[in-house]
This record gives sequence, structure tokens and C-alpha cells, in this order.
Amino acid sequence: MRTRVHHAGTVAVLAAVAVATSTAPAWAQAHDHEAPAGVAPSGGLAVVIHCLSLLATAAAVATAWGGGRAERSRTSVAAVVAAVADIGAIQACGTAVVPSILLALGTLTLPWLVTRPRAALALGAVIGAGRVLQAVPEGSPARALTAAGLLAAMCCVGAISAMLAGRRGAGPVALGPVATGAALVTAGVATAYCVRGEVRLDATLLWFTFGWLSVAYFGLAAVAVTIGPASRRLQAVTAAAALVAGVGLVGVPLPPAPADVGIPMVRQVDAAGHRLPVLVTPQRPGWNLVHVGADDVRVGLDPGRLAATGARPGTTGSWGLVRLPAGRSRLWLAHGGATASLAVDTGRAGPGPDVTTPDGPECASASLGAVLAGAGRPLAACPAQELTTEDADALRAMVSFIAGRGVTAISVRSDDSPRGVAARQLVEAAAAAEKLRVTDPGDHPLLVVSGWATAETTLRAVAADRLPAQGTYLAPWLLTGPLLAIPSGPLLPLRFDVRDDAPTAYLTELSELFPLEPPSGAGYLTWMRQRAVPAGPLRLYAASQLFVPGAGGHDHQSTTWVPHGTVTAVSGQLP
Repeated sequence: MRTRVHHAGTVAVLAAVAVATSTAPAWAQAHDHEAPAGVAPSGGLAVVIHCLSLLATAAAVATAWGGGRAERSRTSVAAVVAAVADIGAIQACGTAVVPSILLALGTLTLPWLVTRPRAALALGAVIGAGRVLQAVPEGSPARALTAAGLLAAMCCVGAISAMLAGRRGAGPVALGPVATGAALVTAGVATAYCVRGEVRLDATLLWFTFGWLSVAYFGLAAVAVTIGPASRRLQAVTAAAALVAGVGLVGVPLPPAPADVGIPMVRQVDAAGHRLPVLVTPQRPGWNLVHVGADDVRVGLDPGRLAATGARPGTTGSWGLVRLPAGRSRLWLAHGGATASLAVDTGRAGPGPDVTTPDGPECASASLGAVLAGAGRPLAACPAQELTTEDADALRAMVSFIAGRGVTAISVRSDDSPRGVAARQLVEAAAAAEKLRVTDPGDHPLLVVSGWATAETTLRAVAADRLPAQGTYLAPWLLTGPLLAIPSGPLLPLRFDVRDDAPTAYLTELSELFPLEPPSGAGYLTWMRQRAVPAGPLRLYAASQLFVPGAGGHDHQSTTWVPHGTVTAVSGQLP
């Protein structure tokens, strides 16, 4: 019997090391903080607290179930450790206050259930499940796999604890095989992580906390069962040390959680001597668009497996999609041979607007305008999801202006977004009312009512004479420098002059928060509404390039509405 139990303990030790290297990085990633300058990140503390909670819970339940009154003291020690870890998790891991307190109170009742083993086991199962859900929140990487590994590790700890408490069997099932089976499941989970490529050899030392705690406990348990009660004192000392460590962790001052939970976030990080602005939109669970003000950037949740970013039409810099879990995580960026990171907190609400479409950059630009204006609320929708009343009126006025020039036909370029479909239908109806034919591109005006991606392709085709057009008329949401810089003679209806005080103030704030980011109509309108800036009369504006003698060959980068150009009114007030 002793040989079999000793073998179970040895297998459990090896399994604990394996699961530590696999699950702890995911925990640290899911619960990390962004520390102020000079303060070490506290993600490892979160891992320690969850480890103490899980291991102590398993030990408390098993000793209460297996030993009766004689094991009340050890049950009490384990229950206090688990309860202290629960309270610490509120501060360190951002767990919900009420569930954490209920779990702590439930654990503290276990010592009084030592004479009622079935009740202790039932309560322990509920508490253990609750703690696993807290340790692996919704949206965590490989949530089901991690939860299975943690439950197996708890079963293994519990089985050995029950053996130490005096119970050698559980009805017709001996606890030795239970411990061995749970250890093998834990090892299987670790192997699955290896297959998924989620184990990194350069994991920080704190990520191995769960492994070392497990090794210490399993090792002592195996020795105690093998050679008898002589090691009980050593176990008592270990339990006391764990309790002191748990109390100490609760008292460790931790950096505050990010203030912008669940809303678009702008940060600046240092990489290779460069200060890089980073925009995360919408910073909600699920797919997020990460925009970095630099080229050749890689991003991701694992510093060893970063994905390359790329350019997007209508804007500058680098863009990448990253799937963020619910709650806190750490986003990694690589640029110029250096790696940097920043903490994000998506909150616990559902996913935000879809930013995986070609219209994602415009949505990000609108969210950046909200951040500039201090909106401080989640992103509710992206501009391309609907055609607003103001934009509809601007399109009708533009069609009426074109009809007044005596033309007989127009062509339209749109896309399949909800706004693009609605805009095309509106333009066709307005054209019919003005007795204009809507036909294929030719020697007549071309109206572009798509998003930025289709607009860039269309304007470049016009500029290269691959697409015939007698002037290009753009929807108001296509006001963004990279599009207007394409030499296609674009005109668009606006309710503001970019040289007025409010657009200039927006431009100044944008250049300070996100240097060299091109302003956009979507960003300014969001900023304008938040600042309660009144709209002006609707006029038609033209984008033009300014060629300064002697400036050729020099790229003087700055934040402007049109690179090396301007936007000027070419009509009076439109009806």
C-alpha cells in the first residue's frame, strides 16, 4: 500500500511541474497589471493567490472528509489559507467581491463539518468549482483545458490529503488510484498545452509558483504516507508558512487597475528607443484592432508568438487584430528588435462592435476622437453600421449640386457595409428625383459612398486613368488625409472648415496624444459631439495639393488634414 501511495505522490509531483509550466502563463496573462514606473508587474502575485486558494481548498475539503475531529486543526489551517487567498484575489486579480466573500465564508465552515464528511465533500465541490471559475474567467485562453487541469490537480491534492487524514479508500474506490489518475489527467493537460505551443521556456520565475507549491505539498504528502506520522510536524510548519505568505500577499500594495476598463484605450510604450503610440479598439472581450504609430510592428498575447501587422487603406501606421480575453491581460509588441508590453482590461461585458471588417480603421479613428474628448464610455457602434441623418442630407445636397451643373448621368461606387448599401440606395433615389441616370463609370461625375478601403482603390484607379470620371465626389465620412492626398480631384460636402478653431483644436490634441496620426471626419465628428461644438452650414469642399518650391525630396512629417495640401470651400451653402 505504501509503495503504491508513494508512486502516486511521485507521479503527482511530476504532473504538478508540468501543469505549472502550462497553465500559469495563461493565468499571469489573464490577471496581469500594468505597473507604474519602478514597480514590478504583479501578475505573479495573482498566480500565487489563486494557487494558494486552489491547493488549500482541496486540502481543507479532503481532511474534513477523511479524518473526523482529529483533523479539525489541519482543516482549519487550510481553510484559513484559502479564505485569505479569496480576499486577496479581490485586490490582486479583480475578482468579484460578493462571490469571493461567499467562497471565503463557505471555506471557513469546513472545520465544523469534520463529523459530517458527506456535507463537507458536497460543500467542497461547490467551493472548488467556484474557485476554478474565478481562476480561469470567461474568455481566458484554452479555458476548458485549463479548468480541467486545475480540477485534476485539486483532486490529486485532495486524495493525498485524505490519505494523510486517515481515510484510505472512498467506498469501493481506493484513493491511491484516484490520486494517480488525477495526476495523469494533469499531465495530459500539460501535454496538450505543449502540443498547442503555449509553453515557453523563458517564462518568469513567478509563473512556476503553482509548481513549487504543488511539489512541496505532494512531496511532503508522499513522505508522510510512506514513513508515517514523523513528518506531520514538517507539514504543520509548511502550512504555517503558507498561511503567513497568504497574509503577506494580501497586504502587498498593488498598482491600481487601468482606469479605461472596457473602453478604447490609448497608451505609449517604449521600444528600441522609440516612444510608440498604441490604440486598442474597442478593448472588449473578443477581436480587437490594435493600431501602432510605426511600421514593422508585431503584436500578440504571447511574446514568443507575435503576429505581423500591416497597413490599412485610408490611414497610416500598423494595424493588427488580437483576440483579447475577458478581464485583464497583457498585450505585447515587438519593434526594431525590442519587445514592450502594456496592460489591458476588457472588463466583463460582452464583445464590442465588429472591428474585423475593412471599416475597422475608421471605427478606430472614431474611437480615438472619443478618447481625445474624454468620453470615458464603451464604444457602442462603428460609423459604417448605419447612414446617419446628417450624412444622408449631405448626399442629397451633393446630388442636387451635381444636377445643377447640367450633367445627365452619374456613376456610384459603394460597398456592402450597412452604410454603403443605404448610401447607394439614397443616391439612386435622389438621382431619379433630379432626372439623372445612374450608369457605369464614364465621362460624368463619380460618387464614392463606400468605406475607406474601396474608396482608396477607386481613387487610385481614377488618378491612374484606369477609371474614367468627370470629377470625384466623396461622401463626408471619406475625409481623411491619405485618401484626399490621392490626385483625383476629390470634392466632398462638409459642415465645417478644417481651418476653423474647433478642427484646429482637435488636430492639436490628436498630434499630442497620437503623433503623426492623420485626422479624419469620423474622429472629428465624435470629438465635436462630445465637446458640444455646433455644426456649421453645409458646403462643398475640394482637397488640393500645395507644391512649395524647394520642398521637393523632403518629407516634413506633421499632423495635417491633407499631406502637403489643404481643404477649401468651393461652393456656397448647400440646400
